[in-house]
Amino acid sequence: MKTLFIGQNAVHLTAVDSTNSYASEMLRQMRPAEGTIVYSFEQKKGRGQRGSSWHGEANKNVAFSLILHPSFLHADEQFLLTKTASLAVSDLMAEMLAGQGCRVSVKWPNDVYADDKKIAGILIENSIGNQLIQSSVIGIGLNVNQDFTSEEFNAGSLKMLTGKEYDLNVVVERLCEFLEARYLQLKTNKREQLGRDYLGRLYRIDEWKNYQSSAEAFEGKIRNVSASGKLQVELRNNEIREFDLKEIVFS
Repeated sequence: MKTLFIGQNAVHLTAVDSTNSYASEMLRQMRPAEGTIVYSFEQKKGRGQRGSSWHGEANKNVAFSLILHPSFLHADEQFLLTKTASLAVSDLMAEMLAGQGCRVSVKWPNDVYADDKKIAGILIENSIGNQLIQSSVIGIGLNVNQDFTSEEFNAGSLKMLTGKEYDLNVVVERLCEFLEARYLQLKTNKREQLGRDYLGRLYRIDEWKNYQSSAEAFEGKIRNVSASGKLQVELRNNEIREFDLKEIVFS
């Protein structure tokens, strides 16, 4: 590993139900060093946003969890970790897809897309104490060598986009490097830079698109994301509305 701390302590599992669950159990039993990673190339019961599940083909993809102790962040600053992780993953994918003619973006809050296909997902689970984030498990799933034939998950992979097979261990090493670079930005208080970069990568930003809320279908334009992580969408009447995670669906 060409890193200072992320990935220097690594747990590689041949197969696992969920790397996030495994990392969370480690935290319950001990205090792993910051930057400890748990990864596997076969995850049987992966978890995603909105309670969704994911089971990829064995030895085709990367399931990865990172343990951090970001106690310099207050409880109401959790979305900064979302920005940090999603930027790191999108940095990696942009590097690996350079020259392919597709746009790598972050679909709010933290899915990573190549054009209109999902190539990576992130699930962050934080532990709060004394109004500070005492520990964080950042779970990342990367679609690498799997060929997705079903449209059910709207999924793509690096192999589908480039025609190449990738060494999964090399992908893990590069992911650690990008995560460390972005986390060090956060630790050195470069929050404005992270915010600008996140908006610059945001899927559909400043484009009129169709959305669905619990009340209606509507046309809107993504304008920003609040400090707490709510999506800010401009409507045709110039009103700006905020949506939480389960309050808006991309059409």
